[in-house]
Amino acid sequence: MANIHCNYYSNALQFNTDINVVIPTPNADELMNHKATSYWREGAKYQVLYLLHGTYGDYSDWCRLTSIEKYAHNHKLMVVMPSVANSFYQDMVYGPAYLTFLTEELPEYLGRLFPASTRREDSFVAGLSMGGYGAWHVALSKPEQFAAAASLSGALMFPYGMEDRIKDPKAPWPFKAIFDSTDVAAIAQTETNLFVQIKKLQEQGVALPKLFQTVGTEDFTYQQNQMARRELEKLHVAYTYEEAPGIHDWDYWDTHIQHVLDWLPLANTTV
Repeated sequence: MANIHCNYYSNALQFNTDINVVIPTPNADELMNHKATSYWREGAKYQVLYLLHGTYGDYSDWCRLTSIEKYAHNHKLMVVMPSVANSFYQDMVYGPAYLTFLTEELPEYLGRLFPASTRREDSFVAGLSMGGYGAWHVALSKPEQFAAAASLSGALMFPYGMEDRIKDPKAPWPFKAIFDSTDVAAIAQTETNLFVQIKKLQEQGVALPKLFQTVGTEDFTYQQNQMARRELEKLHVAYTYEEAPGIHDWDYWDTHIQHVLDWLPLANTTV
């Protein structure tokens, strides 16, 4: 794999930002057996997974704390890991436009700089915790752009379940700057709420991205994930669900990101 750390100026964010990008390259077996030609053929593009971090994290987490580079190579998949601070993947009222960065600027930038496919059927997003919510939020914001989204231990009922934290000025998330409000009920009526997003798309007759949900049975988000399941079922949304013993930690995410990759409609080759 090629593991590239890219620092560049973002117009959407209005400051320099970091991304990690892993791109499949031939391994020793493929080189010795002359199987490397598909990597380098003219016009070759890779399917892309945008892989999102959680609260307190950044672009480096997945590469440092899991074996995502190895898993991506096995699937011939490009993986892009951006940084969004503790923004909950929103365009902030007073601050950077993180959702715009992820859904508009970053895909265009990658398509120019790297062998990244920009076709819907080749574009996926996944994340953990805050990033699990973020993955669904991003995909539901641009369903014409993303074919599938996976949440690992995600805060899928957000903003519900965060009532005390939203009103706490010392919380790690700058909610007042993000929303210009600490009124959970009001925030929940907006498309910040995943289920408001889903209902709107259903009313418009828009095809939803495929959704995947996984959570540890000892995870503090477990009950929130069960509530999200009930909401999905009320709305008759098709989704894939799994749970297993585990807490909110990298052991769980390292194991279950492999399940996500097995679930995604991957070509396991260049496209």
